[in-house]
Amino acid sequence: MAISIFDTLIKKAEALIASDGKVSQLLDEFFLMVGKSTEKLYKIQDSVVTLGRLLRAWVKGDYKNISTSSIIAAVAAIIYFVNPLDLIPDFIPIIGQIDDILVLGYFVKILNKEIEKFMAWEAAQGNQ
Repeated sequence: MAISIFDTLIKKAEALIASDGKVSQLLDEFFLMVGKSTEKLYKIQDSVVTLGRLLRAWVKGDYKNISTSSIIAAVAAIIYFVNPLDLIPDFIPIIGQIDDILVLGYFVKILNKEIEKFMAWEAAQGNQ
């Protein structure tokens, strides 16, 4: 069942990337939800927020040093987080958010090298 959910997320991410402005709208919703979930996300919050900044820089065309498959994975993670009706619906107290955190944590783990490269790129941009 989890495999089919991830397949669905990948397909949604691919469709979003192909449409103008949809990733930006998703990111707006994502940052709003991260702000509301700060306490629950504290362990992975920095990486999650950095992942959002990475995608925003990619959408703007400022950051290009990332593979399409990594972009798709990042967008899929954000779709899962933003979607209230995922594997465990968000309206179910506590456990509805735990699955979101677990999925985000998984994607942060697999995208960790990309996040680190982006952080280095950001730091270099600040020094210019």
